[in-house]
Amino acid sequence: MPISADLYRAPTLILLFVLVAVFGALWRQRRTLPPLRMRAGEATTARQRQMMWLVGWMFAAIQLEMEVFGREQAGFWLAISRASIQMAALMFLGSMAPQYLSRKPRILYVVAFAAPVILFTILVSIDPVPGQLARAFLLASVFAALLVAARWSLERHLLPIWLSLLLVALVGSGAIWLTWRQEYGAVLMLVEGGTLLITSLLFALAFRRLTAGVMLTVGGLGAWSLPLLLTPLLGETGVPIVLTRTLNLMKVIAAMGMIVLVLEDEIASNRAAQLRDRRARLEMEKYTEIFLGAVPSEEENRQYDPICEGIAEASRFRQAAIIVHSPEGRFRLAGQAGMDGALVCALDALAQRTTDEKVKNAGIFSKQVIGHLVLADLTPLMIPGDELLQINFREAHAIAVRGRERELLGALLLAGLREPEEPLLTEDVLPLELLAARIGATREQQMLLRRLLQSERLAGLGQLAGGVAHELNNPLTAILGYAQLLESEGLNERAQDYVAKMFKQAQRTHRVVQNLLSFARQRKPERSEVDIRRVLEETLALRDYDLKVNHIVVEKDFAAEPAMVVADPHQIEQVFLNIINNAVDAVLESGRSGKLKIRVFCENGCACAQFADDGPGIKDPKRIFDPFYTTKSVGKGTGLGLSICYGIVKEHGGDITAHNAIEGGAVIDVRLPMATAAAAVVEAAPVIPPKREGAIEGRILLVEEEEAVLEFERDVLTGAGASVVTAARSEDVKTRLLSEPFDAVIMSGKMPADWNAKEAFLWLKQHCADMEKHILFTFSNGVEQGGERAFLQENNVPYLVKPFEVAELISQARRLLQKARAAAASAS
Repeated sequence: MPISADLYRAPTLILLFVLVAVFGALWRQRRTLPPLRMRAGEATTARQRQMMWLVGWMFAAIQLEMEVFGREQAGFWLAISRASIQMAALMFLGSMAPQYLSRKPRILYVVAFAAPVILFTILVSIDPVPGQLARAFLLASVFAALLVAARWSLERHLLPIWLSLLLVALVGSGAIWLTWRQEYGAVLMLVEGGTLLITSLLFALAFRRLTAGVMLTVGGLGAWSLPLLLTPLLGETGVPIVLTRTLNLMKVIAAMGMIVLVLEDEIASNRAAQLRDRRARLEMEKYTEIFLGAVPSEEENRQYDPICEGIAEASRFRQAAIIVHSPEGRFRLAGQAGMDGALVCALDALAQRTTDEKVKNAGIFSKQVIGHLVLADLTPLMIPGDELLQINFREAHAIAVRGRERELLGALLLAGLREPEEPLLTEDVLPLELLAARIGATREQQMLLRRLLQSERLAGLGQLAGGVAHELNNPLTAILGYAQLLESEGLNERAQDYVAKMFKQAQRTHRVVQNLLSFARQRKPERSEVDIRRVLEETLALRDYDLKVNHIVVEKDFAAEPAMVVADPHQIEQVFLNIINNAVDAVLESGRSGKLKIRVFCENGCACAQFADDGPGIKDPKRIFDPFYTTKSVGKGTGLGLSICYGIVKEHGGDITAHNAIEGGAVIDVRLPMATAAAAVVEAAPVIPPKREGAIEGRILLVEEEEAVLEFERDVLTGAGASVVTAARSEDVKTRLLSEPFDAVIMSGKMPADWNAKEAFLWLKQHCADMEKHILFTFSNGVEQGGERAFLQENNVPYLVKPFEVAELISQARRLLQKARAAAASAS
């Protein structure tokens, strides 16, 4: 095959192949970059566009190689040569205007336009003198390409529609006229030249900068198109030979321009990446300076405002807000920056009426942007006429604030995006994600510390309760005892009334002490399987009369299936009764009739009881379970009821929470593990005192450190017929027992800085034979579960807890003396 005489094209061919190789190397390097790293200034199709440039130049190199080595004389090889150069021009055009003619199936306009053009090129190259039918087919191909080009021009792209239509009309009409005249080679040149001219204009509008790459590309493509457009109009003899011979040089210039464009974009990308890295570093430094205190502050404080100010200053968002999850199951606005007052109030109102359930349902309306950042639609959380709708704040970017167990602790809301035309990148979001993680960890630490402080307060109260009970039970024993003795003295009616009132108030004080002991106790109660529905029914029966008298309607919504738990039914009844009493008091304080709604249901392995009233609500739900905290009037509430409920429920492995309902009123939820998830602990049965009987006989040694209690017990026992000798110290006890005979010993089980029950029992067993069998211990604040109680039960030693009834003391003393007489009779 002869080599073309135009050997001046050979250096151009070599240079073009070198440029194609360089272009391919650059594209391959770009292709191996991390796919998730989006570069500033690039569209999402940047790599595809450069790939089309590479393929286009490969087609151009193929055509030039065939032209230099004379492979395009006629027939098949000519068709390949002409089709290659047309494909090169079409690749450049398609890279700058990648619109779709159809999306199902996906067909690019450039594909629809290229099909008739390439078909026309192949036909006229293989058969230069087509017949009548072939000429009609060629004319139809030109019309098809013209229609696709016209429809393409109507799409919105870089070129104005009027200019696109004008160029399509000029080139299309020329192509139809030349096809009609059977000047098929001129048609191909005209189409190629028109395609390159439009592509050069698209390059100029896409890269709006005066740089070497843009000027070389636009100038090279424009100069490449010029002889192609002039030749069909002027004829081959009318175009200067210099212009036609520089055609291939223009290809080299255009190729060099595109390579420079890639390098310019790479430099711009690297510069933008450096700026982003620097901004991300400064942003991280800014967030690091923010102090996140672990000490739990009051919920009303806006402790997160400085964090939001740092975000608004350093990030790509001008507005920031932090929503936190409250212990009551609601959300609240804890901090903001960059927002006006109306938006802050509207967001705060939205947060406060949002529940966990609403957040779960609204989650499906969130769209992931990048990483953990989502674009959240706030509309599902709004109400009709919401202020956010009026100010057109319908969506915001958000990052969830979560704890270690992935529980939702709040959210970071972001709005007012800077440079909205630039996509959000990983570098923009990562510092915010790390900050959200810090907020979550700090928030979780705050909640744990709050619980720890509450536990410490409760533990301190337990220790206080033991001491208070000891100090109060001794005088209460004397007061209640003497009141009972006075009732039997035949007083007049007025004096009897005074004694009854004194006894009633002393009993009230005793109940407060017992509540303290119940709250502070460390022993586990006696438990069995019980249905909390039945417990609730029995509890409501206790208040049925009061509820009806006060016109309080009780709505019961109990689950059909049993709500079985392993618990002490009396203690659970105490919990329910306290909650119902508080609800009744709250409704009555409002001065009107009311409603109490009680629900029982099973959820997540727990039996749940929910109490909702329509009273004024709880002033401070966070403190409602704190000891001695009460909202009732002076003298009406002790502040121990819900604290005791808290202790009982926690001891049963459950949870109790309180919050205010949106529609008003208080809601208290009690959750207890169902029977399958709990374990029963059986407690030894308490000592049941016998009934009061007649006079007693015998000699008793009475030991008590409290003078008032000692005198009361002596008076009771003496009045019952016994001979009583008193002692207040262990040394006196030892002296008396070793020197005098006694039938029984009644002794305080805890004597400060002296004997305890176990030590006294062992001393008696060692030094006074069989006297340990005739001893009764008295305790001021109960017997602790564990060593002391187990010791007494193991040795069958009776005991009484102050304050006790007069009849109880006499009955226990009679039993001891009877045993003593029986032992003496058997010995004789």
